[in-house]
Amino acid sequence: MVQKRQLDSILLNLDDTDHLALLNGRVKFAPGLLPGIENDGMKANSSVQAPCRLESYDDSNWEDICNLRRVLGTGLTCAWYRFTITLPLKIKGLDVGGAQIWFSTSIDDYGEIWVDYPDDPTYKPAQGIADNKLSPVLGYNTENRILISESAIPNKTHVIACLAINGPLAQPLGGVFLRYARLEINQGFAKLPIG
Repeated sequence: MVQKRQLDSILLNLDDTDHLALLNGRVKFAPGLLPGIENDGMKANSSVQAPCRLESYDDSNWEDICNLRRVLGTGLTCAWYRFTITLPLKIKGLDVGGAQIWFSTSIDDYGEIWVDYPDDPTYKPAQGIADNKLSPVLGYNTENRILISESAIPNKTHVIACLAINGPLAQPLGGVFLRYARLEINQGFAKLPIG
């Protein structure tokens, strides 16, 4: 008798509306480092704390985006993509409770990922990196991957804010886009060592 092997890992494409629907998810987009501000919020010799990175930020008036690979802007361009997902009890037969959840993307050209980032002025980026709430700029067109949850809780909602910056900065070409956005759900032996 052949035993059916239980699925222990699922990869979801967040640019696919059917996959996004499994997470009751949505993706919003807005141009600018500080959307809606003059010069997209880019001003020399100024300190910026973009509120778009915060979990509590209201992006309801932003554009719904259906194609992450659509090139937006030209020259020195910044833009935000915000994914809001809610973890179900199961996805395609795999229990979500206790699973590792990873988000990965390749942002053209440079990017940061902010996950469930608290609206707390004392919470610093270095702590965010240590807590898997911030994935810093890694390099030109490289994969950016971050742990969303080491032990997932069903029905929990997560906000994943991606900042895209066009480059090279001294001669930016084209615009910004995401090559892909994926959510990986791992149980059992598929879990990766953390630490």
